[in-house]
Amino acid sequence: MPTEDKEARFLQCIGEPTRLRIMKLLAGGERCVGDIVSALGREQSLVSHHLRALKDCNVVITRQEAQKVYYHLASPELAEIVLKSESLVTRLSLCQNGRCGE
Repeated sequence: MPTEDKEARFLQCIGEPTRLRIMKLLAGGERCVGDIVSALGREQSLVSHHLRALKDCNVVITRQEAQKVYYHLASPELAEIVLKSESLVTRLSLCQNGRCGE
């Protein structure tokens, strides 16, 4: 698969709003599912679905401790991507017309 195709799949994976929120939380450090659910105010099944998608893309890594599963970003560079993208969108007024990507 060409590199551009892999990049597009990666960006599509992290481009979902709930997944971006999860990544921003994890940019601050490792969290268990319950913490993520509480922080997002979403149902556990939905959060688990998005965590599974991020794990399938190798964006997050898990660690189990007793009955809890902890998630963290696979690389500090992933935190930089989501934090820089937020800054770019705000500073450059990107995608404000709602038609971005159509």
